[in-house]
Amino acid sequence: MTEQYENNNEDEISLIDLFAVLIRYRKLVVIGTLAVALAAFAWLFVLPKFVPSLNKKTLTISYALKTERLPSSVATSVNYSILWTAINYMKDVRVLADVQREFSIFADEKKDSSVSAYNKQIQDAIDKEKFVVRTSPIADTIAVTLKIPMEKEEFADAFIKKMAKMASDYIEADLMPEIDTLEDNADTILEKYGELGLSEKKSSASASASASASASASVNYADISADIKSFKSKHDEFVKSLDDAFVINDPAGRAIKFIVATFAAFFIFVFTAFLLNAIENIKNDENAVSLIKKAWDEGK
Repeated sequence: MTEQYENNNEDEISLIDLFAVLIRYRKLVVIGTLAVALAAFAWLFVLPKFVPSLNKKTLTISYALKTERLPSSVATSVNYSILWTAINYMKDVRVLADVQREFSIFADEKKDSSVSAYNKQIQDAIDKEKFVVRTSPIADTIAVTLKIPMEKEEFADAFIKKMAKMASDYIEADLMPEIDTLEDNADTILEKYGELGLSEKKSSASASASASASASASVNYADISADIKSFKSKHDEFVKSLDDAFVINDPAGRAIKFIVATFAAFFIFVFTAFLLNAIENIKNDENAVSLIKKAWDEGK
């Protein structure tokens, strides 16, 4: 029982000692923390009003791109997804580089035309998720998010429209030849076997298996041909931008930076207080001084 009391008493004394250190160096902790907080406040909130180069703000802009939907009979026949082809195309770093070269949307006002600086812009856009392409909860829709300097806002719409147009042109060149070939094949088969197949389909149930297969095939090709012609009559662009973008102002996270700087300063000055107290205790302890001097001499 006595031993437990002594342990509790030692713990209490140690906490009191720690608190005493903070009291002894309270001016250092309080004044130092306040000084850093004031400096951070001036740097983050006051100076940017007088020095434009420090007033850098970031915009987060979200876009929705609509992709055309193929008729199910055509999509099954060509085994092609317009949505995923467009997403993979826009994620290609070479595509991003081409559009960035034209609009320089991820760069600050002061341009650095060097190749290394340009490559860094592209890499940062990917690594720091300044350019994100993903599927949207809305069917056949792509969600694109940009994080860009505020002064580049006027180029954002043109940037997205350019990328959507490039994706649409790519799919046009890649997919339409397959659709045209499929349509030609369907029309050819219908011209050759269509009437026979349709008449076979209307025959009695005792018709031969080959005749039934011919009828079924001709009906499938008729659907494909009709679907393709209907699709082409309505076809505009495979990928296009929808309504106005959704814009969020992000003042470079200044409030968060201020809070982080203040707390970091507080903990640094608390650590400094304990360090100064430890140094003072060592100086006042002859045994500790001799041990440190001995260790120093042995380490030479």
